[in-house]
Amino acid sequence: MKPPPLRLLSLASAMAVAMLGLAQPAVASTIFWGSSIGVDVLIDSNGQPLGGEFSFEMGVFDNGFVPTVTNINDWAANWRVFDIAFDPTPTIPDDGDPEGWSEENQAFAGTVDHLSDGTSDSPYATPGFQFQQGTVVYLWVYNTKDRVTETEWALVTDGVNTGDTLSDWVFPDPAEVAGSYDWMLGDADSAVYGGLSDNGGGGVTLQTLVVPVPEPGSVLLLGVTVLGALLHRRRPIKTTTC
Repeated sequence: MKPPPLRLLSLASAMAVAMLGLAQPAVASTIFWGSSIGVDVLIDSNGQPLGGEFSFEMGVFDNGFVPTVTNINDWAANWRVFDIAFDPTPTIPDDGDPEGWSEENQAFAGTVDHLSDGTSDSPYATPGFQFQQGTVVYLWVYNTKDRVTETEWALVTDGVNTGDTLSDWVFPDPAEVAGSYDWMLGDADSAVYGGLSDNGGGGVTLQTLVVPVPEPGSVLLLGVTVLGALLHRRRPIKTTTC
């Protein structure tokens, strides 16, 4: 049996590539998120600048789960990641890593596409999860998600009282074509855990808090005073990313 002519193979290959392209979800909106260099302040529970070991995750809670201080043990099980900013080599700070967290500049930034099927194009996103229109977005800041004595977290959002659709942390319609949204720390208005307040310099101060280690075999009731006023509203702050 003779092999098919080369031109037929080339045509078949081209068609396969075209079909593969058709199978990929299109970009719906681009989300720019992060903090502002020299404007926003990021500190830990001791008031020190956040170290290179901290990560910043944008995401949502699934199945209608609403995070509170008392259900903190269930956060990880219900969390779905949209994008992450971090330093994969925290012992070598500011060595050109592109993942979005600069300890030296004390700022984080990310750019991610919300695809037409509702998924994220971030390589760190929860695989296959669809981020539905209108879902409130949270920023989870942590040095580790393991519950050990050194664990520090902050969880903040800007989706409590929506209104400014371009800066509110709420997912847009996946069917929207070429939309552009800014989810900036300076627009956050609510701290579920940790501190969030105006810093008097045109930005905000975000502070992580120590997370109690859960007691084995018992339900841990957390008596934590959240720094910053819950549901504290401020006027939107114009920011620039790093």
